[in-house]
Amino acid sequence: MTESSSFIPSQVPSQAGPAAGPRGIDLPSLTLVEAARRIQQRQLSPVELTQAVLDRITALEPKVGAFITVAAEQALEASRAAEREIQQGNYRGPLHGIPVGYKDTYYTRGIPTTAAAAMLKNFVPNFDATIVRRLQDAGAVLIGKTRLPEFSFGGVTPGTHNPWDLSRNPGGSSGGSGAALAASMLLGATGGDTSGSIRIPAGICGVVGHKPTFGVVSRYGVVPISWTLDHLGPLAKRVEDCAILLKAMAGYDPNDRYSARAPVPDYPGLLRRDVRGMRLGILPVSAMEDFHSDTRNAFASAVQVMEGLGAEIREVSLPPSTEVARRAHTLIRISEAAAYHRQFLRTRADEYGPENKSGPQVSQVRTTVEAGSLLTASQYLRAQQVRKVFLREMLQVFEPLDALLTPSTPTPAIEVENPHPIIVFQSLFNLCGFPAVSVPSGFSTSPPGLPIGLQICAAPFQDAVVLALAHAYESATDWHNRQPDI
Repeated sequence: MTESSSFIPSQVPSQAGPAAGPRGIDLPSLTLVEAARRIQQRQLSPVELTQAVLDRITALEPKVGAFITVAAEQALEASRAAEREIQQGNYRGPLHGIPVGYKDTYYTRGIPTTAAAAMLKNFVPNFDATIVRRLQDAGAVLIGKTRLPEFSFGGVTPGTHNPWDLSRNPGGSSGGSGAALAASMLLGATGGDTSGSIRIPAGICGVVGHKPTFGVVSRYGVVPISWTLDHLGPLAKRVEDCAILLKAMAGYDPNDRYSARAPVPDYPGLLRRDVRGMRLGILPVSAMEDFHSDTRNAFASAVQVMEGLGAEIREVSLPPSTEVARRAHTLIRISEAAAYHRQFLRTRADEYGPENKSGPQVSQVRTTVEAGSLLTASQYLRAQQVRKVFLREMLQVFEPLDALLTPSTPTPAIEVENPHPIIVFQSLFNLCGFPAVSVPSGFSTSPPGLPIGLQICAAPFQDAVVLALAHAYESATDWHNRQPDI
């Protein structure tokens, strides 16, 4: 008798795929919620699910390049432990036995954490990041570490391909997480967001990505870019999946000096609130005149869906300080990055990798942090003063609103070798720390078939509001049901 013998076969219809489970189910294509329900009802074995995900990674990883490390043995061991616990009646909740991946900036005890950097290639932490520990306490199974640009610098992820079109990039810096989810090589993932690096991959990979309010999720045990701009959060196939992950991740952590002493709402339980009468802001058409036409059209259609759900749409403008705030964001980011990278610049500067393997052999990280090290304390403090003004003005913008809607990115996915990030509105919400989520909202027609995302933002600690709005939109549309043909 095998360990999984007490798990009865699921009645999910069989689908074709490289990682179908032993009972004919296309297990990796399940959402987190679907898999959790079947595990709880003992219709699905955590071991079967984990093995099927590992098989899919084996089949698709050569095409996608989403992982730096795949921890197959540890994952199977954890799935067996989860199965034994569930058989004994110790079910921990909806993450128990669910395969997840961590961006390779998250410390994982006994498993390398490289941040895609040569100087960290042999770094094996002796403790887990707070998020890793909390998710594993909830029963999640660590499958592997997802790819990113060196030290998370950049809006593209070298070496990773977008499953919707392998000639295009999945965005960055959490591109490995976004691509792995789009290809159903994971059921949940984590990312990091300093200038949009959760929402960009989510938007152009056709998945959901949530940047929580600053302080809601601990950053302890994660390789940083900028201590006052970095946000950590979940990516998943559906909004409810993200809400489940966020509930497990969130909460005060004394090891993070910026961690907020705020209660953790029941994010999944608050998803189904009525959005009728909610006040949603949109920016003037002129603010998006340079965006791809398919992006503009998808956004207009999304606004109509929200109106159809009973929301009240109001046109608003960004604060007067917005442009100088963008520059302040850059100054803060590179100044704080320089402080962290000082340890490497002193003795190991030649180990930084080239920005573009086919172009000049210059490290974007090295040139950025060297520039940051030349900034003065007065310049940094001035940038922080601008930030305070911008925060005050943003609070005024949101005072009459429940949320603000924008496109997640100005364009669909860019070509693999295009080095230019696609950042417009995203970094503003890192500077002010407001929550923002990206949810699938359409597909391009030229080029055809590339995902487009809708960004929903709200005032601080209104994470439940943006997730509820995203869930309402997701429930009223079917964009999230499409899967890439890979």
